[in-house]
Amino acid sequence: MSEVERHHRTSMGRVVVSDAAVPFVARGGRVFSGQVVKSDPGLEDGEIVQVVDKKNNVLNIAEFYTAP
Repeated sequence: MSEVERHHRTSMGRVVVSDAAVPFVARGGRVFSGQVVKSDPGLEDGEIVQVVDKKNNVLNIAEFYTAP
C-alpha cells in the first residue's frame, strides 16, 4: 500500500460490524444498524467510511447513512 493510500485509509471514519456480519460485508453486502458494534463519533450522512471487523481489518469501504 502506498503512503497516499495508507493516509487516506487512516483518515477515514470507521464503522465496526459484528462477527456475524463479516462474511456478508466482505462480499459487498449492506450493513444494517443491528450489525454495527460501534462507530467513530461525528460521522455524517454521505461520508465515506471504512467498514471493519472487531480486529480492525478493513472489510469494505462504504457510504455512511444513519437509520431514519
